[in-house]
Amino acid sequence: YNQIRTKETFGYEVSCGARWTYGVLGMSFRVVTACKSAEEASTRIDDFLKSFRSELDSMDDETFMEHLVGLAKNKLENFDSLEEETGSHWSEITEGRYDFEAYRKEVLMMRTVSKKQLIDVYDEWLHPFCENGKPKKRRKMVLHIIGSGDGPASLGRPAIEDEKAVGDQIDHLLHQFHASVKKESWGRIAFGRGNAV
Repeated sequence: YNQIRTKETFGYEVSCGARWTYGVLGMSFRVVTACKSAEEASTRIDDFLKSFRSELDSMDDETFMEHLVGLAKNKLENFDSLEEETGSHWSEITEGRYDFEAYRKEVLMMRTVSKKQLIDVYDEWLHPFCENGKPKKRRKMVLHIIGSGDGPASLGRPAIEDEKAVGDQIDHLLHQFHASVKKESWGRIAFGRGNAV
């Protein structure tokens, strides 16, 4: 946030966080910008992940511990409202975890995490490049939402001459995606027009 939004004024909304979606653990990065293209935002996130690795490596043990304690305090804070608490519990239900003490358990596990373990996990899952400098074959999903404005932020928006053809364009792109994943459905979606389950 500090580097990308404040120092580089890359976007007016920048955030990241861990996600747990239907049993899949991941990181989510979000950049909302009116001055850069979606491709530039994606590239900048990978550049940040590459440069942040050296910050982790050079972090002294005291600073590392301060970050762990700060994260633990954040996870153990009381909910600010009934709506926030309900949302947290409801997500446990909808995702089928039913672990209403997850944050407490995470804090207990954090007590055992060393800086070396964190760096090893970072290198395996987040760092975009292997030790030899080649791009990693990590799993990532990039979603570009491109607004209707003009300028650099509109680069990459598909040109659609006939607005009635939007559905056809979406179908075409979905079929390209399905072909790239060999029509794997993961047991949730049947592909084809009007066949979503």
